[in-house]
Amino acid sequence: MLRKFLLPCLMLGVLSQTIAAPEDEEVEAVDRTPESEIVIGQSVPTSGLNADTGKGLALGASLYFGRINARGGINGAVINHKVLDDASDGKRALTNTRTLLDKENALLLVNYYGASAATEVANSGVLTNSGVALIGVHSGAESLRQSPNPNIFQTRTGYAQELEKTIQLLTGNLGITRVGALVQSDADGTAALAALKAALQKRQITLAIEAQFDAKSGDVAKATGQLAKANPQAVLILASSKPAAEFVKRYRAAGGTSQLYGISLIQFEDVIRYISAKNAHGLGISQVYPYPSNVQMRFIREFQEDAGPVLRSGEFPTYAVLEGYLSARLAVEALKRAGKNPTRQAILGAMASMGRIDLGGFIIDFTGTQRLGSKFVELTMISPTGTLTR
Repeated sequence: MLRKFLLPCLMLGVLSQTIAAPEDEEVEAVDRTPESEIVIGQSVPTSGLNADTGKGLALGASLYFGRINARGGINGAVINHKVLDDASDGKRALTNTRTLLDKENALLLVNYYGASAATEVANSGVLTNSGVALIGVHSGAESLRQSPNPNIFQTRTGYAQELEKTIQLLTGNLGITRVGALVQSDADGTAALAALKAALQKRQITLAIEAQFDAKSGDVAKATGQLAKANPQAVLILASSKPAAEFVKRYRAAGGTSQLYGISLIQFEDVIRYISAKNAHGLGISQVYPYPSNVQMRFIREFQEDAGPVLRSGEFPTYAVLEGYLSARLAVEALKRAGKNPTRQAILGAMASMGRIDLGGFIIDFTGTQRLGSKFVELTMISPTGTLTR
């Protein structure tokens, strides 16, 4: 039987105590005195096109923090996880960050969404000036990786590695030479496009067609028509879940026969929910974390155990939830290493000296000055039943 997917309403139920309203009016989960809590901040989109993924990242972090609080917290202090909505806007993410650091006294930050938010925050100097660590960014943009900010600890590999693996499959294994791209007009889309062109150029192949769409509206109608008319052998979907799903449905309805492949910005569960497993069948997606249902891995078994109490029977959490959970585990590890009275600088130092850590079959490596903690990539495809083949 096909398992049900984690639904947005479930995410909203779990996060309703921590996610800010669009006007950034916060509601604290529990009344706690400042002396008995550790504030951990997060800025993600909980409204707009990318809200489902943003909520998933926040939910994943909340799951692990909830586990720690249920066991008495850290040295007697409970974790107060504060989440602010940035609606995928970089400037709003920066405002949220300042609020979390200056008004809420957050000791560290976890799992922001997107290259736009991370770049805005990194370039502002707020992280280095505050001496605070940001653990995890939901983006594979090379601009965040080539000269990594010492305060940002990446938990995923980059678009360059994802697209290299996908293009190797298409050109080396399948003999494809005519490749097109659907590109969202934001920092992540631009970064993924550059990575795609580099992977093709390495093989002396020129991108046959690229069709841009507005990342804010998510309107892929015009781009779909352009790509359907060209009908290359394969189309790379450099977009987030909702516009990607709309494109897949429209493209096939328009008679496009290209093989379709996406990047890890796409949550396959959301695609299926938007357009059904029947319409999503055959979409390939590169993944940068282990499959959330791969119980052969201890890390995933522990993740599922912690996720179990908030999931209805038969449901299982998404890659985005897993990503948020991973960042929370690293945050707690850093807090434990930072001592009984952790400071931002002590936590940052704990992250910087964490080295190689095995979370149970999934390796994160921050050895030396390394800030790119993972090299994991695997290719998957949505099956007719709505599961993933790998």
